[in-house]
Amino acid sequence: MNTQQIKTYWMDQDTKLSSYKPFQLSNSRLLKSTIDFLVDCGLPDSCAPCLSFDECYFMEIPTPNQVFDIDIAELNDYLWIGSNGSGDPVCIDLLNNNEIVYLNHDNDFERVFMNSNVITLSKCLMVYSNFIEKINATNVSNWLDRNYSDEVVEQLKQELSEVDPRCIEENTMWSMELYDL
Repeated sequence: MNTQQIKTYWMDQDTKLSSYKPFQLSNSRLLKSTIDFLVDCGLPDSCAPCLSFDECYFMEIPTPNQVFDIDIAELNDYLWIGSNGSGDPVCIDLLNNNEIVYLNHDNDFERVFMNSNVITLSKCLMVYSNFIEKINATNVSNWLDRNYSDEVVEQLKQELSEVDPRCIEENTMWSMELYDL
């Protein structure tokens, strides 16, 4: 699936994408693939599971230090691209090939792996969106009432694994989401 297909998918879902201007992504540690995706496509403004990737109004993509107005040296190696439902920053990890992580602010900014890169993040979000759509095909309350089978959750796990095998390893964001389901 290429960038245009990903962009089309989210447009068909009536989901606004938040993209970046090239000058906002001038950090020399950003990979070209990360920059290209964030400029050409972007990430959903808001999507399940409780993630938001709001438009960046900074001149350059900020670090958590800049957003929280704090000074923790280790946080300079992360660039903030969104947040989860707990208000934890979703970031690009500049030390680890631009992996996508969230930093648990209630636990001394503990690093929690989400996806190997922004492209696999977007694809996993699409898989999750399709999962919810399938469950709600007969009745919207199915999702809200957790009225779905273990087999459907196992299928979701398999589809996530096909996109990014590391994302379902123990103590990752997606493994915790699967556990909650």
